[in-house]
Amino acid sequence: MIRTTTLVAVIVLAANAFAQDQSYADCVAKEKSTWGEPCAKCEAYKEGFKRDYSGVYQITLKNVCKESVELKVAMQESNGRWRTFPIKALDADESMTAFACNGTGKYLYWVRRLNDTELLLPSDQQILVEYKSH
Repeated sequence: MIRTTTLVAVIVLAANAFAQDQSYADCVAKEKSTWGEPCAKCEAYKEGFKRDYSGVYQITLKNVCKESVELKVAMQESNGRWRTFPIKALDADESMTAFACNGTGKYLYWVRRLNDTELLLPSDQQILVEYKSH
């Protein structure tokens, strides 16, 4: 009986330690991505002044965990620059969409537990410098 109780206690402690070491990046999953869909913030035009969305790449990221997280997203444009988005708090099962007007299909994101002051998410300037295309 004591061995069983000890074993259960060890399992509970190990599970708790694992939960504390959880990577919150695992909380965010790509829900969908699209090319060529209309985007109100992208203003490319073809001949005849018709809007051209052919280069628009959009991605929807979803919080798949039960805890709220904060998410920072960057989308790469075809000129190599990164379009960055403000940090967004996502509750459980909540999604956000990010876009690149002339996208490459590449994106980056950083995640932390909501209000985690120990983990710093990169600033826009850090992203632009660190991930600059050569």
